[in-house]
Amino acid sequence: MAAVIPGSRDAVFDKYPVAKWVTENPPATRFKWRLDAPAPELSSHQRLMARLTVHVDGRELEKRRGDGEFLTLFQFEDAGGRVWQNHAALDLQKLQPVQNSEVTVTGYAFVLPGDYTVTVAAVDTKSGEHGTIVRKLHVPDLKSEPLPGAWAGLPPVEFITSVNDAPDVWYLPEIQTHPVLNLRTQRPLHVQILVNTTPSERSSGSGLAMRRNMSVVIPALKVLSQVHLTNGALDVAFLDLTHRKIPFEQKDVREPDWARARQFFLGINPGIVDVQTLQGQWKMRKYFWDEVNRRLEPKDAAMPVEIILSGPAFFEDQQSVEAAAGPAGDRRIFYIRYRTITPRPRVRPRPGMRPPLPPQYYSQMPADDLQHTVEPLGARIFDVTNPEQFRRVLAAILEQLSQL
Repeated sequence: MAAVIPGSRDAVFDKYPVAKWVTENPPATRFKWRLDAPAPELSSHQRLMARLTVHVDGRELEKRRGDGEFLTLFQFEDAGGRVWQNHAALDLQKLQPVQNSEVTVTGYAFVLPGDYTVTVAAVDTKSGEHGTIVRKLHVPDLKSEPLPGAWAGLPPVEFITSVNDAPDVWYLPEIQTHPVLNLRTQRPLHVQILVNTTPSERSSGSGLAMRRNMSVVIPALKVLSQVHLTNGALDVAFLDLTHRKIPFEQKDVREPDWARARQFFLGINPGIVDVQTLQGQWKMRKYFWDEVNRRLEPKDAAMPVEIILSGPAFFEDQQSVEAAAGPAGDRRIFYIRYRTITPRPRVRPRPGMRPPLPPQYYSQMPADDLQHTVEPLGARIFDVTNPEQFRRVLAAILEQLSQL
């Protein structure tokens, strides 16, 4: 019999009779607010994520500026009556001026497929004014599931609290559960995940480009690091190609040392380099080549496997590299280039104009410097633009490795 996963209560709910408020007729709400609860979507963490966004007229909060808080209480209840609760608070004394704007408060949660009753309450703790909104939320299964059974044993609802600040939002330290990803092989494997932290020189504003890349690459790293190898070991390393060094490395990973990785991300400023570093930037591709080849050297009976995670990597005037390497059968290399996509704006056609491209059409990105470097080594190249694609890529890599 499967273990019963309990709900999760929030002590703040004990102070307010939310269940009674739901039955009030007419509702006691005195302020203008609304709730958006779109259909949950697959996130870059490979979990379905629900988003509950409360919109409050800024003028309503300005009238209440002073002591107290504006509380938003979020509750999920599943078909079996289990309840998960969380809250967010706005300090009405420290609130920035919002007279002419709308204030939003969003609650995020990982959810499993199923049906839920969502209750959201808003409370002015000083005046006692309150309101409630109740919605039914249906979370469907993925239309095509390349990783069946990956969510077995996960809680139906798990609230996310690291929603604003990088780098915490990239790896969500409060989330301790993870998908079930087992990799069974006949041959022992030495899997090495290499993360390129260097933004492309074609990006405007390298700091912004780095954060944009890491916002999808680090969640992918977290998922890959949770693969359970029944016959082998897994290492993780960050590559700083600008300074040609390894700023973070961890051997035989069970869980990445996120506290140490966090310090690295907080300490870097990719927009600032010294003269010596700037003069050596033409060696970035060569350094990458040397690191990849060094790690492909077998150290025991285990087959070396490299999984390279990167954003687009286009560098200028790079030193050429040699294309010689050992036979492809002695190793496996996978290059996953993960890029974020800005949705195309909707265009209203005018008479005589060329029809706009479909919303989901994205031009294929040309081969970048990392691809040119690892292709001669027999690497398999994946270009990923969304979580669904990454899930299929992950399934394909696990399937290929399971045959070794």
